[in-house]
Amino acid sequence: MKRTKAILYSTAVCNLNCTYCYINKNKGLNSIDQVLAESFADPDYYFNFIRDYFPNRGDLQTLEIWGAETFLHMERVHSTLHRLIGHYPFFRDFFASTNFSYPEWTDKVFGLLGQFARYAPRRFNATLQLSLDGPAEITDRTRGDGVTEKCLENFSRLLARADEIPENVDVFLAFKPTLSVDTMYQLDTKEKIVEYYQFFERLIGKVTALGKENLHVNFPVPNMGVPAPAGKTDGEFFSGLARNCRELERENEEKGYFRFYREITPFSTNVRPKDEDTYGYPCFNCGTGSSHVGFLPGRLLSSCHNGFVDVLEDYEANFLANPESSIDSKLFQPTHNKFTHTEDDYAAYERQIAHYNADGSLCRMGCLAGFIRTLALAGEIEDKYATEEGAFRGAELYQSCTCNCLRDNYMVTGSTCLQPEGMIKLLLNGAVEYIMRDLGKEEENVCS
Repeated sequence: MKRTKAILYSTAVCNLNCTYCYINKNKGLNSIDQVLAESFADPDYYFNFIRDYFPNRGDLQTLEIWGAETFLHMERVHSTLHRLIGHYPFFRDFFASTNFSYPEWTDKVFGLLGQFARYAPRRFNATLQLSLDGPAEITDRTRGDGVTEKCLENFSRLLARADEIPENVDVFLAFKPTLSVDTMYQLDTKEKIVEYYQFFERLIGKVTALGKENLHVNFPVPNMGVPAPAGKTDGEFFSGLARNCRELERENEEKGYFRFYREITPFSTNVRPKDEDTYGYPCFNCGTGSSHVGFLPGRLLSSCHNGFVDVLEDYEANFLANPESSIDSKLFQPTHNKFTHTEDDYAAYERQIAHYNADGSLCRMGCLAGFIRTLALAGEIEDKYATEEGAFRGAELYQSCTCNCLRDNYMVTGSTCLQPEGMIKLLLNGAVEYIMRDLGKEEENVCS
């Protein structure tokens, strides 16, 4: 395996309880968080552990921080960060996902950036993935009342202190908006879609107005909360949403809805170019367990971004006993140890995932195509996917424009090869025709 990225888990607790989050917010997380805190108390523990799996000084290039809400205890990572910078000369990329919704967040960010400042003129790239689903009527519905306002306040505080960003650090602000099956229905007209993207354009404009060469921002397009519990009717609505987005893209040149955006259609940013179409490429996924490896207390290894939930039995024990959690216990099931491994077990897992993600591997494609054909024959998706060729084409298209989370799939289907049917119904009831450009030229070959 060619490992390039290490993952650490700064905390197991979160200040939010988002409706589409698959981490059950139960009291077992407090016990796990204490174990994480104790593991970071020894600055040598993670450094030595990582060095065992990245033995050459040129190996480690990226450090990612995941957890529940990473910046609640980001200071735990600082000591390990210094050891890694000192040992790995090509380590320069840092990533952390955050909900940026609590008062201390801005100070925590600059506390982190200050760690890199010590190593000037050596340069670093720091990506902050900011979870913001859209304006308040969308974000607050899934993330909690008042969350949007808190995020916007912290965003303004961050920009007000932009001059404090160290000169040797390039900061990339990557908004990550998520729509649930419920909230997507709020984008039922072109006017509402325009308002949705203009909300993000105002934030983008605030960053660009600063004119700082070491502060950048993305142009976010929403994904869907997965596994989306969608049905055929939801897919037909989503098809209309995708159609409206494509029409707005064409109209934008004349009507000037957007200053920054050229493409606003969900999922289209993951689509592979037509000249690269093939049945033999791996699914788009997070890479965890192949290029990534996560490090946990007790010499455990994780192949999942939220693998910390498997550190103690407490999490699983409290999973079904927590009626206040937003997680749907009928949809998700506990998956203890499926994605968390002892060192002896991890070698076997790496061999499995290497085959799973290999160029030319069809192990997922075959399962997915059979599933798609079954859904088409049952009338749950468009009937053009009922032929063998149509089913495989549908699988190829589906894999081009979705992120297939192995843990999501396993928690719903009990399989890492099968995908939950909701996302298939969402995309293959017409939406793909708009997501994939020039698909009409291909349709003659789909239903022969």
